[in-house]
Parts: sequence; C-alpha cells; structure tokens
Amino acid sequence: MSPTTLHPLRRLVAALALPALSASGCFDPSLDDELARRESAITEVSHTAVERQSIGNCWLYAAASWVESMNLAYQQAQGGTADPLDVSQSYWTYWHWFDQVTGYMWKNEISTGGGTWQSNAIMRDRGLVKEGDFVKDDTLAEMSGRQSAALSRINAALKSGELSTEAARRDRQLVRRVFDEAWELTAEVRADLDKVFGKDGALKLRSGAKVAGTRIIDPTTVKVRYAKWASNKVQFKDSTLVDAIREWRTVSYPESESARRQTLIRVQRALHARQPVGVTWNVDFNALENGENERRGSFNLQTLEESGRPGRQGGHMTVLHDYEAETVEHGVLKAGVTLDPANAEDALKLAAALQPATKIKLLRTKNSWGASRADRSFAPGFPGYHDLWLDYLNGPIKWCPESTNPSSDCNDEAQGLRELLMPPGF
Repeated sequence: MSPTTLHPLRRLVAALALPALSASGCFDPSLDDELARRESAITEVSHTAVERQSIGNCWLYAAASWVESMNLAYQQAQGGTADPLDVSQSYWTYWHWFDQVTGYMWKNEISTGGGTWQSNAIMRDRGLVKEGDFVKDDTLAEMSGRQSAALSRINAALKSGELSTEAARRDRQLVRRVFDEAWELTAEVRADLDKVFGKDGALKLRSGAKVAGTRIIDPTTVKVRYAKWASNKVQFKDSTLVDAIREWRTVSYPESESARRQTLIRVQRALHARQPVGVTWNVDFNALENGENERRGSFNLQTLEESGRPGRQGGHMTVLHDYEAETVEHGVLKAGVTLDPANAEDALKLAAALQPATKIKLLRTKNSWGASRADRSFAPGFPGYHDLWLDYLNGPIKWCPESTNPSSDCNDEAQGLRELLMPPGF
C-alpha cells in the first residue's frame, strides 16, 4: 500500500542496483530491456535509482539512498524538474578505510562493515562527492568494480606490501599514496583531496578544512527536506544534511507484540509522510522466495522453514519504501497501490492503517543488490526492491552468521529486524 500520493504516475527506469549493507558487515551478493520498459505504480518515498554493491559496504549505500531521497524531496518541493543527486559511495569507502589503516586497525585486513554513526561521521568530516567526480567508471554500470579491486590491492599492501608495518601505517602521506594508486584516482581527484584534507589526510571539515575550488561538497550546503512529527501532526523542514544528521534517530525494534505494533505505527506515519526510513535487518538467503507465488521476491518465514535449514546469513542495511497492511474496516491495503489523502475514501483507509488492530503483512525496502539478477527475485514490478514479511522480521530465526555452512544444528536465535532510522518525533 503506497501510503500517500502527491505526484502523477511516473515510470521507474530499472537502471537500478544497490549493494547490501550491514551494521557489522554486508552482503555483496546489463539491465534487462523488459525491466527497463516496465511501468510501476506510484511509490511515495522519493527514491533515486537502485545500485549494486560489490563489497560489504551496504551501510554506505543505504546512507546514500537516505541523502539522495531527502535531497530529491527538497528539489520536488521547489517545483520544476528535479536533478537527482548521485552520491559516490566509493568516496566514502575510501575515507572509511583510510581512517582504519591510520587509526584503529587491529588486523591486516580492511573491515568493510559499519553503521549509521560511522556514515554520519564520514559525511560530517569528509563531505560528499558526486559519483562521476570521484570514480567516473562507477557511473558506467550499476555495480562498482573499482571498490572490489581497490579492496584487494589495499589488503595485499597491508599483508605483505607497503603498509604491512605499523610504522608505514602511521605515515599518513604514504597511506594516501597507496590508496590513491589502489583506487586509480586521476590527478584532478588527487589534487582535490590534497587541497581540502592535505597530503596526509589530517584535515577534516569539522576542524577547518575548506572545499572551495574543488568538487568536494560540504554537507552544510546540501539541501534536504524531511518531516518532523510534532503536536500530533506532520511538519516539513527544508534544511541541510547536517541538520538531518543531528535530528534523525535510531530506534531498536522491541520484543513484545504490543511494543512492536506501536513502533510499526510510527514507521507507517513516517512512510505516509514519504520519509526514507532506514532499516537494519538480518539476512538469511534461504528465506528469499524465488518461486512464482505470492511470496516471490520476499524474505519470509514460510520459505525459510521449507528450506529446512539456515542459509548464508549476515547483517544488512537498506531504506524502506512502502508497506502492506490488513485493516479491520477495509481489508488488505496492498503495497504499490496508491492512496490519496485528499480523497475521502482513501483518507479513511490511511487512518485505518494506523489503528492498533491493523496487521502489517510486509515492509517493502529499496535494496542494494542490483535491479536485474538471475539469482535473485524482487518484489513483482519493483526491480531492486524486496519485501520483508513481518513473520520473518519478528522471528525468531536461527542465527549463526559466523558459520560458512549453517545447518539445522544452529541453536542461536534472533529477530529479523534490528533497528530503524527515523525522522525526528516519529
């Protein structure tokens, strides 16, 4: 059920594809002409194109989706034609690794995992860069091959190459040189990094670095629109990315049924206000339905149980898009079917959706695993999006993410849903 409608029907071009992200690690799991022509129903969260991660940095892809969505909402509110912001996840990944190697690395291998606080810190300290302004090749395909190549080169340097000693890692200029070569950065990009952050990368935006004359974007200049819930109503705020970073909050998914329902009502309200709610969840690939049935493209408990055992597992971060609910008064309100709050009948359905007795069937999420994959089904009509059924999110599911071959002997359990990134007041 698409919660609100403020815009006419528009075409989703399936040049979309995002890699997955997790709070501790993420899955890295030629677009089809038929998908590229497919017309989808209105969806009210303003999303940019799906992309596909090649390494375990889904959390940075989720952060990019969040920023791009709020910026797109701001542009749409101004009227005229929007120019979607395409943020470089590779740029943020560069600095995430740089901070590890020069600061808190505890083994000879890069950790690609992270979370909201880390992405927020990178944005505040290093700003943003448009995708084509950091690695131009990233704009030529839905998946960044440069990220995986750079990861292999830097890990080799850490294990037995130029960065294999503690002394070498303390030489920040050396680290920068190795990184610039591993990422195959152009002379122009290297000059921008030198000018803003110094050849040793020691300067940061929050400690006085200036972006003038470069293609690096200060987060205080990135315009965004997001909602606030105050005095029992939605208020929209046009501001900057820095304010959004300060005001959005993570909310843990509770364990009791009543507390879960109250949390989901908050999520529904945010989606009604077209907010890109972030979601951190546990992936078990044996729960993903690829068959031709009503569960296709979803993670659900029935599919997991039919598999007979846990599959490949790990944490993941994505951004919500829609939901489906069953109400007492109006029956099922389907995902992808638009409701217009200006229409009296639709307004009643939207109100009914928020009642405590309403049952949420699924949450629909924009993913980062690409939009066209033979090995992975998507929500019908929504390439690059997956449905997360509540039975799976509530669990419990058997949980042994450290095992390379989990079996029915796995005895640990977890909820499917971990936490949500919510706009202020919701």
